[in-house]
Amino acid sequence: MKKNTLIYILLAFLVLMNGFFMVKIFGDSHPPNHNPGMFIAKELQFDEAQMNDFTKMNKTHHETMREISREVKELKDQLFDKLSETTVNETEINDITKRIGEKERQKDLKTFYHFKEVQKICTDEQRSKFNSIIQDALHRGGKKKGK
Repeated sequence: MKKNTLIYILLAFLVLMNGFFMVKIFGDSHPPNHNPGMFIAKELQFDEAQMNDFTKMNKTHHETMREISREVKELKDQLFDKLSETTVNETEINDITKRIGEKERQKDLKTFYHFKEVQKICTDEQRSKFNSIIQDALHRGGKKKGK
């Protein structure tokens, strides 16, 4: 009887944990079609010409960021594949982590210059609001208000 009780308790615990992770992973943390770029365009009330320019810039930026992120993932896979090796080659580990750092630097620079390009299509009033949106996002760490 004790074995069965332990199994039932363990089963209940696993079901609860599974439910928790299902909600955490698949929960509605972002509205459908969450797109920060479109949020910016809407907030700044871009006209049609600005919207066309912005859409092109945003698409190019997104593709660039996706490619760099893919490269970072590959490097991190290489790094953590080293866990299975019995000896650690510090030079190799340092080389991979430096390359990861360089890719992250590239992402930051690409994002910075993307924002500079967006500023160029803004009116003075929009530019002021844009700067405010960016500062707010940086200070909140990308989290939504109230969270």
